[in-house]
Amino acid sequence: MSSADIQFTGGNNIALKIPKFKYEETVRFYRDVLKLPYLGFKDESHAFSLGPNTLWLDCKDSYPQNDVWLEVQANDPELAKDYLREQGVDRRDEVEIYENSKGFWISDPCGTILRVNPKP
Repeated sequence: MSSADIQFTGGNNIALKIPKFKYEETVRFYRDVLKLPYLGFKDESHAFSLGPNTLWLDCKDSYPQNDVWLEVQANDPELAKDYLREQGVDRRDEVEIYENSKGFWISDPCGTILRVNPKP
């Protein structure tokens, strides 16, 4: 096998390495605000279903920040905008611009950027 034969595809797991000082607040965001299906506490991490993927929230004592961008889908993006605003979630549309898109950007309490797109 040569390097030309190697192919990469997305895996089933996404891990956020979260600073300890923002860990509980970030777990609450995914559990209580976005209400992602909770898979439990395993291997010292909280796990959530993120579509076909598993999202792992890992607490790290020595991390000053994290940086992962994710996508979530909403069945009603306009309703989602109102709901997230009521939850105190900041819009982050300045991070990237998508012309003619119904989606938008937000961030969780620890700064992770999320794209909220319409559910197909």
